[in-house]
Amino acid sequence: MRPDERVLRDTFREQLARLRSLRVDLRTLGPRATEEHAARLAEAFVEPDRSFAFRQALEGKGEAVDFETWLRQDRLSPREMHGCLEWLAAGAERVVCVRFDRRAGFPAVALVVRTLHESWVCSWPGVYVHFEAGRALAVTVHYELFQCDLRVGMGSPYR
Repeated sequence: MRPDERVLRDTFREQLARLRSLRVDLRTLGPRATEEHAARLAEAFVEPDRSFAFRQALEGKGEAVDFETWLRQDRLSPREMHGCLEWLAAGAERVVCVRFDRRAGFPAVALVVRTLHESWVCSWPGVYVHFEAGRALAVTVHYELFQCDLRVGMGSPYR
């Protein structure tokens, strides 16, 4: 049985409203910007032979996307909660990251990292991407964290 998409969308809006009430600086991106950021995510963080399938998964309606299974396995490792936000934006001048919800078809959200708290990030399944830093932080439905760091290792077999 699939969950009601209206309920999922209402819950998503409630989550955003709650974060705004906590003074998180965020902006919901429109369909075009969401699609452009999804393309960047697929190009940089997903293996090329899986990129098209990943984009299709993101375009579904309310289907669950387990980002840790899609992110480049050669750059993926488990992560502890403590320091995850510092890690995400380390070495980057911009403090804005983009978050994709675990449910496909939802808009991406631009977030100012310094206005977030680690416990909020770690309890909201999805993926947080800091393109400038070359890092992504995936949060699973079981609140496990996985880091994908494109700067790890020597070069890339894909890019």
